[in-house]
Amino acid sequence: MATRRRWDGGDPDQLSFLNSAAYDGVLEERKPVYPLKKTMDVMSPQEAASDEAGLEPSLGTPSQVESVTSRRRSRADLPVNVHTILALALPSILEQLISALIGVTDTWVAGRTGADANIHAAATAAVGTMTYLQWLAGIMTSALSVGATAIIARAIGAHRPRLATRVAGTVCSAALIVGIFVTAVFFFFPGTVVYLFGLRGIAADFGQQYLRIMSLTIFMQSAGQVGTACLRGAGDTVRPMFVTIAVVLINLIASPMLTFGWFGAPAMGIRGNAIGTLLAFAAAGVITFFLLLSSTGGLRLRLRHFRIIPHLLVRVLRIGLPSWLENTLLWSGQFLIVTLIINPTDAAIGITGATMAAHAVVLRIESFAFLPGFGFGIACSTLVGQYLGARKPAEAKHAVDLSNRLAVITMTLAALPMVIFPRFLNGLLIDSEAVVNVGALPLVLAGLAQPGFAVAIIKSWALKGAGDTVSPMLSTITGMILRFVLVFTVAAAFRHAHHAELGLVAVWICIFIDLNYRAVYTTLVFRTGSWQYKKV
Repeated sequence: MATRRRWDGGDPDQLSFLNSAAYDGVLEERKPVYPLKKTMDVMSPQEAASDEAGLEPSLGTPSQVESVTSRRRSRADLPVNVHTILALALPSILEQLISALIGVTDTWVAGRTGADANIHAAATAAVGTMTYLQWLAGIMTSALSVGATAIIARAIGAHRPRLATRVAGTVCSAALIVGIFVTAVFFFFPGTVVYLFGLRGIAADFGQQYLRIMSLTIFMQSAGQVGTACLRGAGDTVRPMFVTIAVVLINLIASPMLTFGWFGAPAMGIRGNAIGTLLAFAAAGVITFFLLLSSTGGLRLRLRHFRIIPHLLVRVLRIGLPSWLENTLLWSGQFLIVTLIINPTDAAIGITGATMAAHAVVLRIESFAFLPGFGFGIACSTLVGQYLGARKPAEAKHAVDLSNRLAVITMTLAALPMVIFPRFLNGLLIDSEAVVNVGALPLVLAGLAQPGFAVAIIKSWALKGAGDTVSPMLSTITGMILRFVLVFTVAAAFRHAHHAELGLVAVWICIFIDLNYRAVYTTLVFRTGSWQYKKV
C-alpha cells in the first residue's frame, strides 16, 4: 500500500519527481535521486500531489488565497477589456500573418518555376499538395497541442506552474515520437502519397521531389508546434511570434535563392523550394526547444522534465483526442472532396494540375483573412482557460464576447479585397491565366465566408480552452457530412449543365455553407453555459 511521505522543505522539483506516479493525492514512497536543496519557490505536499495527480486546484482559505496570489501574476489577474485581449492576441495575429508568408513564398516561387504556364501550374499543384500534407502532419500531434494548452492555461491561472511544466515536457517528447513516425512514412513512400492526392505526370514528379526533402524536418516541426502551443497556454504569445519571424526570414531568403540560383547559389528548381522550407522549420524546432529551457514566463523546463509521465499524457489525450478526431475528419473530408474533383475539372479545363494550383492559390490568399481570427482564437482560448482556473467564469464569457467582435470585424475587413479584386490577387501568386480564371469565383466565395468563419473560430477555440473538445468535434463532423453531400450534388448539377470546369466553384460553395453552419452550431453550444463547469 502506498504511504504518505512528509515534505521536508526541500527542492520542489525533487518532490515533483517523487510524486510522478501519484494518483488521487496519494504519494508513493520513493528514494531521492539527488541531494535536496532549499528554495524560495515551494509548495505544500497537498499542492504538489494535486499537480502531479491532475486534481482540480483549490485556493482554500482567505490567507491561502493571499499566499497564492502573491506568486507570479497570470492573465487571469487582469481585467477583461480590449487591451487585455489585444495584448495577448496581437503577437499571435502578427505571428499568424507572418507564418502565412511561408506558404505565400512557396506558392509564389512555384508559380514561376519552369519555362511555361503548364509547368507553373504543375509546380504550384505540387506545393499545394504539400500544404495538405503539412496540415496532416500537424494534425497527428493536435491532440497533444489542444490538451496541453487547456491544462497549462488552467494550471497557470490557478498558480500551479509545476503541473504546467510537467505537462509541457511530456507532450513535447510525445510529439517528437509521433513526428518521427510521420517522417518515416513520407520519406519512404512519397510516390504513393502524391498519387493518392491525384497528382499525375510532371506534377507528381515535382510532388515526390518536394515531399522526400520536406519530410526530413517533420519530426522537428511537430515538436516545435506543440512546444509553442505550451508557451501560448502559459500566456506567452510574444516569443512564438519571434520564432515565426525567424522561420519566415529563412524561408523568404532560402527558397527563391535555391530555386532560381540567386546570389551564386545553384538553381535547384522545386527541390530548392523544398530545401528552403526544410531549413526554416528545422530552425523553428531548435529555437522552440531552447525557449522552453529558458526558464522565463510560466514554464520552467529542464531536460529531466522531458520524461513522459504516463498519467499526465493520458490526461492530455483525454481532452485532446476529440479535437484530433475533429481535425482528422476535416482533413479527410477535404482530401476526398478535392482529390475527387481535381481530375474531372482538369479534364474540362485541359491543363493538368490547374485545379489544385488554383485551390492552393485561393487558400494562400484566404489565409491572410482567417489567420487573424486564429490569433484572436488563441488569445480567447488562453484567457478562458486561465479565468476558469482562477474561478472567474463571468470574465471568461466576457473575454469570448469581446474576442468574437474583434475577430468578425478584422476578418470581414480583410476579406473585402478578395471579393472585389479576385483575379488581381490570384495573378500576384501565379503566372498562369488559366489558373487565375479557375480561382477567381472560389476566391470571392472564400471572402464571403469570412464573417461566419470568424464566429466559428472564436466559439470553437473558447470551448476548447474550457476543455470541451467534443462539441467542436461534433460541429466539424456534421458540417463535413453536409459539405460532402452537397459538393457532389452541386458538381453533378454543373456537369449536367455542361460546366464541368466549375468543379472548384462547387467545392467552395459547400465550404461557405459548412463554415456558416459551424458558426451557428458552436454558438448555440456556447450559449448553454455548460463549458463553464468542464473539468480538465
